[in-house]
Amino acid sequence: MMKLTLKIQVAIISIFFATSSFSSDTILWSEDENSVIKIQNNNFEGIYLKKGNITESELIEQKKSQPVEINEQDIFTFLSSIKIIKNKSTTESLFTEKQQNNLAKHLSIGLKKAKPHQDILFSLAKEKIALGGLKKQTYFIAGRAFFNDGLLNLIIGEYNRLANSAYEMAYDPTNQGLVEYNFNYGERVAPKFPFNEKIVFTLSSVTMKSGRTDWVTVNVEELHKTTLSNDIVKKGSKSNKDTLIQRFKILEKLRKEELITEEEYQQKRKVLLRNL
Repeated sequence: MMKLTLKIQVAIISIFFATSSFSSDTILWSEDENSVIKIQNNNFEGIYLKKGNITESELIEQKKSQPVEINEQDIFTFLSSIKIIKNKSTTESLFTEKQQNNLAKHLSIGLKKAKPHQDILFSLAKEKIALGGLKKQTYFIAGRAFFNDGLLNLIIGEYNRLANSAYEMAYDPTNQGLVEYNFNYGERVAPKFPFNEKIVFTLSSVTMKSGRTDWVTVNVEELHKTTLSNDIVKKGSKSNKDTLIQRFKILEKLRKEELITEEEYQQKRKVLLRNL
């Protein structure tokens, strides 16, 4: 009887640790409780297949899903292309440049580790100056990302969520540590309440998923071509600029050594200026 009891205890402990290991998050980056990038498991069979939002073929075909290697610069190009419409003539980036760099780096790492049933969740903070520069306010953005069928997917759950000082004081009156917020990371299933912000893109390969206002996708192959093209243009511009500067220096040296006349110098200088 004692042997049987011992076996049952061992079995329970084994199941407990196995379940804990499977359901635990993999932290890719963390600054505090509310600034985190992590890999999290999803119960596709229990949630998405049941509701008909993801087909079995999408779940089974792992070759078109994660893990996958996507260049960090490509992800940065994608993130920086997403804009929020503020008014008729003004837009602002969905992510700050600091958030773009941080998220691109850790998404690239996370997508190499994530399995098909996992999403990469993020909650990131930014500070804005308020009350004429007298006060700093903290805002959060939260969402999830994953790769499937050649597309990098980004779902936004929250944008510009203001840190609640009253809430923090209520749950941490001694101010010993940051109070953890319960973020909405977005869902693959249709949300109960639509995302109110209007999003636009600066890249043709970036699109909004049909029927959603919070789900952005990008064709990774097309995105990589865009990044390569941008790099070529930047390098070409730098090369042309360096060549032009060198020509100005040579022209100035020729004049100082009286190898050309002042009139010739001025004529050549005008030509170089037109090439600026």
